[in-house]
Amino acid sequence: MQIRNWINSKRVETRNFVFLFCLVLLSMLTFSVAQAQQPRVPSTSTPFGSSGLNTPAKDITMAGTVQQLITAHKADTPVGLQLVVDGPQGSFTASLGPNLSREVQQNLSEGAPVQTSGQMQTLNGQLYLLTRTLTIDGKQVIVRNENGFLVHTSQRSRASVNNSALYRSAK
Repeated sequence: MQIRNWINSKRVETRNFVFLFCLVLLSMLTFSVAQAQQPRVPSTSTPFGSSGLNTPAKDITMAGTVQQLITAHKADTPVGLQLVVDGPQGSFTASLGPNLSREVQQNLSEGAPVQTSGQMQTLNGQLYLLTRTLTIDGKQVIVRNENGFLVHTSQRSRASVNNSALYRSAK
């Protein structure tokens, strides 16, 4: 009699498990059908996408004089150096990213004439020109590649050169 009670209790536990498993599957199916029926809204706030920085043909070029250099990062702003430029088309903020060489940063000063090309994007309610190329004193600097990603400078600092020389001599 004890074995029969044990077998019956295992059958009840198995039925409860199967019932819960089916309930979970049914709820997942219902959720996925509901998600599929909702209309998709394209996001316009992201700088990358079908209308984003990966389309260099849509770049605009703006020129003017530097009014302000913004180096301090604030919340809800792009990381890196930003220029407030006043030009014939009006005032705009150009985002240059954190990867500019020291030489380029030193050439940027208030009142310096610059020409930037890139795409205007709204990030957190603020309009920025996400710069692809920057021209200073007739020299063009590539800031973002054709896919919209920031380009790192190929120049290495003296500290990294000295450290690599020390590492080679230690071998």
